[in-house]
Amino acid sequence: MENSGYNFQVSFSYLGLLCHKNLSKEVQQYTHHVAEQENGGDNDDDDDDDDDDDDDNDDSDDDDGGGDDDDDDDDDDSDDSDDDDGGGDDDDSDDGGGDDDDSDDDDYVQLLVGKEIASAGLNDEVASEIMNDNWIQEACFHAIHYILRTGHEFQFSIQTVYTSVIYLNRFLITRTITNGLYWAVRLLAVTCLSLAAKMDEGRENVPALSEYPVKNYNFNTSFIQRMEILVLDVLSWNMSCVTPFAFTKYFVSRFCRENSRKHSTRLKTIEIIMSVLGDVRLMNHRPSVIAAAATLLAVNQDLTKEEVEIEIYALPLNGFLQIDNVWYCYYKLLELN
Repeated sequence: MENSGYNFQVSFSYLGLLCHKNLSKEVQQYTHHVAEQENGGDNDDDDDDDDDDDDDNDDSDDDDGGGDDDDDDDDDDSDDSDDDDGGGDDDDSDDGGGDDDDSDDDDYVQLLVGKEIASAGLNDEVASEIMNDNWIQEACFHAIHYILRTGHEFQFSIQTVYTSVIYLNRFLITRTITNGLYWAVRLLAVTCLSLAAKMDEGRENVPALSEYPVKNYNFNTSFIQRMEILVLDVLSWNMSCVTPFAFTKYFVSRFCRENSRKHSTRLKTIEIIMSVLGDVRLMNHRPSVIAAAATLLAVNQDLTKEEVEIEIYALPLNGFLQIDNVWYCYYKLLELN
């Protein structure tokens, strides 16, 4: 069943808004990177390397154990990306196709819906607790900032980046990090990103653990590997995730009726989806709901609830999206973007 019961009165904490604004630059840079890949351009890394501005409240905490940098033998046994959640940059060559393509898309979406329902999100109270705890919010901000910058540096897919934030959120609802332990936050960020890369990137694209930037922290390979085992245990080894990117092609083909706008609409949809990374309550909605709301927003920022309802009911597949939840996400995404 889809999560419901979200309260329109619940809004970002001040810190949450601050974090979102600071992450926006990273999100836009990542989306620009995706656009360049799709257009066959070079990835000239935008000279933003006044990067680590905020990374380093973390700096002086090098007493993190982890031993010396003997980072040689990282067995990156990637579970090559069998996931259908693409986020990838390739499959959307503007969706034309005839009726057969449409029915194939419908079948594919039904399959994805079954998978997303099977993997439950956080419950609503826990999601709100995370958003209302200033230290957890700050920890999430530092971790997500690291994930975005490092994902961009390694040219990981948006699927990998989004999946790593899902792992981060799922870990933080069951294990707490002591207030102020920035080294532990960095270790968790490295671990979630490395696990997501092993799930979603091809084997040849998975860096050795020794290649992950850790700045002033002294994490050796075996230390990160032990943290990987801990995260896997906490997540019950349930690492397969459906993300909103799996649905973007489908919804762009249904909601954007101008062929000339489909590519730009998809890129805008990706940017909007990435904007939810700082809000665990939004990420807690089913991926199909987030994708539908983000696509509708990319197409038109002035929709009423009644117009959203018309668009959802016009879909060939009925009943898998609840109007109230799509409208809630549309409304909150409009605020964020």
